[in-house]
Amino acid sequence: MDRLHQLIILIYVTFIIFLFIQFGESSDQSKVYRQKRYLSFQNVSHFFIRLNFKANMVPWNQIFAQALGFRMNWDEPPDSFHPYRHLQRRDVFRNMEILLDRNGLDGFHCVRRAICEVNQIDEPRYIYFRILKMIFRQHSSDTAKWHEHTQEDCQISVNTCPFSILEVLPYTDL
Repeated sequence: MDRLHQLIILIYVTFIIFLFIQFGESSDQSKVYRQKRYLSFQNVSHFFIRLNFKANMVPWNQIFAQALGFRMNWDEPPDSFHPYRHLQRRDVFRNMEILLDRNGLDGFHCVRRAICEVNQIDEPRYIYFRILKMIFRQHSSDTAKWHEHTQEDCQISVNTCPFSILEVLPYTDL
């Protein structure tokens, strides 16, 4: 008889637990939303970009090669910390223009040349070219200054800017 009472209590407790699980708040089928996360940089952040070019002197081996590296460094000013500030494409393009202008190149035409060249890639094979297509695609009308161009405008940009973003090595170990 004692064993029967234990079995009945076990079944009763299991049934109560099942009811709590089935009809409690934890089984609610509503969607759970996560809070949007933002990326912000602390004051006096340092940014750099490095571009490498390589030309093999002997076609059948890579030991004898000439290389050219172009590194751009810049520091964010101390008053630039704005939490939850969104990064816009037009700001990236404008900063690229300023950076290239300060290095003696025509920034507007170099950015436009990069856009024209990236638009000519139909099926990007390397991850580098996929990233370039994501960066330089037209997402809104804010970047119309760079994206609204004709074939003649692209040719002018190619002739004006000596720097081709497609000639940057997508990897440096080959």
